[in-house]
Amino acid sequence: MNKIYEAKSAIIVLYESAEFKVLDKKLNGQLGIMCIANSIDTEENIDLEMTYPSKVNTRAICVIKTDKESDNDWRNIGGKYYNKYKEQVDHIYYDDDMPKEVYDGAMLAKYTFSKYKTKDIDKSANVHVDDIGTTEMLHESVYFARDLVSEPGNVLYPAEYAKRINDTLTPLGITVKVYHETQLKDMGLDLLLSVGQGSVRDSYVVVMEHMLGGTDDTIALVGKGVTFDTGGISLKPGRNMGAMKYDMGGSAAVVGAMHAIATHKLQKNVIGIVGLVENMPDGTAIKPGDIVTSLSGLTVENLNTDAEGRLVLADILTYVQNEYSPTMIVDLATLTGAIVQTLGHEMAGLFTNSTDYGEAIMAAGEQAGEGFFRMPMGQNWNKMTDSKIADMQNIGGPYGGSSTAAEFVYRFVDPATTWAHLDIAGMAWNEKGNDTVSAGAVGFGVGTLYQLVKEHITHEFSIDESMKY
Repeated sequence: MNKIYEAKSAIIVLYESAEFKVLDKKLNGQLGIMCIANSIDTEENIDLEMTYPSKVNTRAICVIKTDKESDNDWRNIGGKYYNKYKEQVDHIYYDDDMPKEVYDGAMLAKYTFSKYKTKDIDKSANVHVDDIGTTEMLHESVYFARDLVSEPGNVLYPAEYAKRINDTLTPLGITVKVYHETQLKDMGLDLLLSVGQGSVRDSYVVVMEHMLGGTDDTIALVGKGVTFDTGGISLKPGRNMGAMKYDMGGSAAVVGAMHAIATHKLQKNVIGIVGLVENMPDGTAIKPGDIVTSLSGLTVENLNTDAEGRLVLADILTYVQNEYSPTMIVDLATLTGAIVQTLGHEMAGLFTNSTDYGEAIMAAGEQAGEGFFRMPMGQNWNKMTDSKIADMQNIGGPYGGSSTAAEFVYRFVDPATTWAHLDIAGMAWNEKGNDTVSAGAVGFGVGTLYQLVKEHITHEFSIDESMKY
């Protein structure tokens, strides 16, 4: 609170009831007068703005007392007031007794991607808190994910993406293993390689090892990293194709989560793996009707080259299970337009073989302010991906597209492994922005994965009987 006297800044003060008199005294009784004038009961919730209070240098002071308990509520408060004052003041000071999520929310709101602007148009304020200490915040990890998603396809292609992962995560203590296209061919990841064979850019797989959990179980975080998706021979319409630079949002969530896990030194065993490819319609590109053998040995008839993300996931899922035998898996992908048609831009789709695991993920998402809705799976959707001439086909028909895509992915999961698939196609990018997200890349999934690893993988999850097929 001492900053009240020092700078022309907006200050957000979070306080308990006992602090009201102290704060009111610092403000020369003006707070109490305003509460009386506005019939505000100081024992109840308060959301009060004071502009240009007398005998105080500060331009605006926001005083908040609330019974909100959600971490995301606090983040939204921080983002709300940051956005309100970011162009009016040079610095915004936050009281050091506030919930850390308020500061985190302000920092999330502060993010902009202006790397390619040739003129400085940034009018945002600096954010300061007297003593944030070593409290746990994720905005730097989310920034990393947002930066990756925001980069155009000519800058962030598979080789550059792999380099950034290695350069950023290795100094944090993560063992990063980068596999080049020639190695992937020798390893048998032909399904993944088929997606990128029409591109002049080589494909990569990056494995990130964070093994600090002793004998504890291992969780695998698996991400689709299509750095640009034209649709291949099944070419997408030109309108809005530029948005397909964020078709690697699932991988960015995994990379951002690994950054957060390492930064906060979680004592857990976590393997992150991302498949990095570019889907292009060259003369060497895979064609509709082509059949490719996956790493698992299953053959796949590719009926639509724009249903490519599931092919990437299939091979890296097989690889991570073969090499690390995780007891839990969660994969993330901007996988289907169908999920956007179903859930819009309000929630991500959650598909899982375990009700317990699904509830853990939704609880982690609630902590992170990221919403999920459990979507249906079952043998009927699974059979829709049967092929007459191969083991399976990569699309399941015109209906139930997000469920058939999830069932395709599920075919590559060991039946004894707890698994979830998060279709984040509607959540990786926000055209309008909100309290904590400027328009653009969201970094969706980073917080959920972090909270899942930290708080929710401490017990065994049971696989639903209905999913044992």
